[in-house]
Parts: sequence; structure tokens; C-alpha cells
Amino acid sequence: MLRILLTLAYNQPSAPMRFFTSLFLLAFVALLPTQVLADEYAILVAPRDTPAQAFAASKANDTNIFAQRTLHRALTQAAELLQSGSHTVTVFVAAGEYKGKARQGIWEIPTIDNPAGTLRIMGGYNDDFSGRQPFGLLSVLVTSEGRNGAFLQFGRRSALKQLVISGLLFDAAPSNKYDSRSNSILKGQSRTYTMISFSQLRTDHLVVADNIFMNGSHGVFDPFIMPMSANTVVDIQNNVFMNNIKAMKLQASSSRGTTVSVINLRQNTFFLNWPYNPDPTSSNVSAIELYHKDGGAHFNIEGNLFAFNPGGAMQHDWPEDRMPEITIKDNLFYQNAALFEEGEEESGVIAGKFGLNPKYLILDLYTLEDDFDYNVSGNVTLDPQIGIALADLQAADSYSVQRENTTLNDVRRLFGLNQSGGTVAIANYAPAMSYTFPQPTNEAAKKYGAQPQQLWNGN
Repeated sequence: MLRILLTLAYNQPSAPMRFFTSLFLLAFVALLPTQVLADEYAILVAPRDTPAQAFAASKANDTNIFAQRTLHRALTQAAELLQSGSHTVTVFVAAGEYKGKARQGIWEIPTIDNPAGTLRIMGGYNDDFSGRQPFGLLSVLVTSEGRNGAFLQFGRRSALKQLVISGLLFDAAPSNKYDSRSNSILKGQSRTYTMISFSQLRTDHLVVADNIFMNGSHGVFDPFIMPMSANTVVDIQNNVFMNNIKAMKLQASSSRGTTVSVINLRQNTFFLNWPYNPDPTSSNVSAIELYHKDGGAHFNIEGNLFAFNPGGAMQHDWPEDRMPEITIKDNLFYQNAALFEEGEEESGVIAGKFGLNPKYLILDLYTLEDDFDYNVSGNVTLDPQIGIALADLQAADSYSVQRENTTLNDVRRLFGLNQSGGTVAIANYAPAMSYTFPQPTNEAAKKYGAQPQQLWNGN
């Protein structure tokens, strides 16, 4: 049997990795290729001319262990192996840069219609695939300026018993355009695709864990999968969402009246995620949007870190009686309402219209606990003291200007500009950021958000 043994131990790194040992633990994975069962396959992926690629080639037997130099070939091969039978295919991705077929910066997985199959894409491995640390040993999906879709795309009408995406770095900055004068993204010239497109994949268990999503110009992903049964679960855990515009909507699809039983949003870091427009009248202002009960029977939001998201941590636009069961437990919230000029540290836990309210209501923890019938407990407000320099957002405020219904203002409204044609300058809106793990230095905050030592354990 191919066993994934996730035990925690300190890594003894080479010189380039010594930086990470003060912060990260390496999760060791034992590959037992001589004991791989007939229904289990391993594909080892590493860039050409690297020690990891040489190791992968030495272990391949082309029966149940394979080696590939490119991720797109590995994913195509995985799809071929999964066309029938209760197979499990694990794609082990070594640290390095992957650029997609012909350097297009996208990875298309052909349609897999196999409700008994399992696909696991696991990144962040060291050179001999004995361990991984995706927050330090980076498996980077390098996109391109003109990408014509999501980074990772699943073929239409795909079906899998389980899908796992773990340990990859998605950075959309190369497909964006930026204004050096205002230090802001140019949305109209940036690609308007998410990072993952599930194409309504039918599954019983979706896991998105241990990934880094950054610099997204049009959302990261929505867990918009079709439930295979009334027990279908979505686990979104231990990821870093950093510097993205409207990161995610908590919404799965439904199938003949059946909804996903629970969407677990656990132990993620949501740091500096931006509203759709830098304007308090914008739609999609918060880091995550809470959809109504058709998107899932239960939203479990636990152990996350929400800090410096200017439009709020969570957006709640549906009336309370349309919402599913919601649990908000043991999360950290800090300064999530700068767009609304709410300076209090506890502000911006929720930004919402709750139905037909014409303006966003900005809720703190106390209001959420006292006025709503959700399961809210154990949450805190404290400064995580993350050591990344932040610049002040300068945003338009469409509440305070006289507007006229003109074609020019229709266009300006799309981009959050002052519709009076005046001199309000937008600056420091979703500028490009490079990756640094957003590690809290406040000891009391370290247990919240993504945990490099607690990687997905194979369940």
C-alpha cells in the first residue's frame, strides 16, 4: 500500500532552507513503492534537471509509480488513470516553478467521470519526496500575462469521490496590470478569472488545504461543487489568502434539492483581501461572502485569522431567515473595516445589507453575538502583529459626491471612481505583493490562522 504517513518532526535542512526551520516543521511522507496496491498510483513531479527529478525517475516503475517533469502532464496522466475503478491517484509535486503547457500559466485537467475515484494533488515536497512543507518549500504555479482562464481548471461533468488540492502557491500578479503612480491594481487591464474553477465537479469530499493564494484580481475560488450525497463535505483549511480582490463566496451548488452538508472554513489566514472596488458602495466588499442556505446546510467558520481586510471579514447580504446554520467559533478578527472608516479594532466582523438595507451595516463581535441567532463563541479581537508593511488605502466615497446618470459615470462606477469627476485619488489598492508567510508575532495570536506544522493529514 502507498501510505501517506504525516508525522511531525523537525527538518534538518540544507543551507537555503535554514531560514524556515525557526518557523516551519516538515511533514514527513513515507513512500513505499514496493507495497503499492493495484488501485493506488503515485506520480512524482519535479522540474527538469533538478535533484528531485532525478530521484523521481529513479523510483518510477511505469506500473504504479510514475515520474513527470511537468505538472500538466502529471495531471493528464492522473485523469487517464482515474477514468474507471475505485483508484486513488496521488500527484506528489516537488518544490519549484511550474509554468503550464507552452508556458500558458494554466493547468487543465481532462474530464474525469468516476464517482469511485480519488485525486490528490500534493505540493511542497523536498528533493527525495520524504517530506513536505508547502509554506517554505514552494511549489509555485507560474501564470502568464494573458492567461485565458483559471490556473487550475477541471473538465465539465467531472465526478470524483474525493478531490484534494494541497500545498500549491497560486500567485496571480503576472497576469495583472499595476499603476506605479498610485501603487494600485489596474482592474480593467488584469485578467478576470479566478484561480481554481471546479466546473460544478460532483464529489463527496472536497479538500482545499495548505495552499497560498495571492494577488488575485477577480476572486480566488468558490467551492461551487455538486454534492454527491446528503453527506458531502467541503473542507477549506490551513490556507493563506493574501492580497486578493473578493477572495471567496461560501457557496456550493445543489443537486435535486440536496445541498452540501457542511462547508468547513477552518484555520485559514485572510490577510489584506480587498473589496471589488475601493468604494463603500461597491458590491463584494468583504474577504468572504456568506451565501444563503441553498449553498450549504451549515457553514462552520473556526480558528481563522481575519486581519486588515478593508471591506470586512465576512459579507452577509441575505436576510437572516434565508441563511443556513452558521457557526463562528474561536476566530481572530482585527481591523477589518478601513473602507468604511471604522477605526475600531473590533469593527468589520460582518459587513452586510441583510436583505434590502440600502447601505452596509458594519457589525462588531458584540453585536453579532447579541443580536443574531448564530452559534458565535470564543472569538477574539487582538493585534496579530504580522510583520508586513501596509500602506493606507485612499478610496473613493460615492456617498459624499453628487452623481448624475451619465455614460461616463456608469463607467466610473464600475471601477469605484468618484462619480463627480473630481480629484479623489485612489491609491494603494491591491498592489502587488511578494510572498512572505504572514506569521503573527503576538504569542496570543499564533494559534489562529494557517499553521505550517499542521498540514492536511490524509483524512
